[in-house]
Amino acid sequence: MSWLASLPHQIPFRAASAVTRRDDTSIEGTFLWTANESLPAELMLVEAMAQFGGGLVFDPARHGFVSGIDACEVDRAIVAGDRVDIHVLLEADFGGIFRFSGTASIDGVEVARGRFYLAAHAQG
Repeated sequence: MSWLASLPHQIPFRAASAVTRRDDTSIEGTFLWTANESLPAELMLVEAMAQFGGGLVFDPARHGFVSGIDACEVDRAIVAGDRVDIHVLLEADFGGIFRFSGTASIDGVEVARGRFYLAAHAQG
């Protein structure tokens, strides 16, 4: 099972659409925005970044949660039909809390950027 299929997020909160490249410290993928979405595009864009980050650091059997969002900026509205290319970089691992930076672009033009944190669920 791929990490994307194992995400606990379901429609309408599944934002990550497809992974295009992944290595030990970065992941790239797409976020497709349709006319049928019920949540704000900007929220889902940041959620997509977090979902890709989770795919980078958590295995399919273990999940985490967003523990912080820092300085996220969206420069233009995301509209139906947009294919947003997302790049997420793992910046630091603080023993179960991970810091990432992410960027989003449409047609090669950067439209959003930000830093966010994910924390691993405690094992019990």
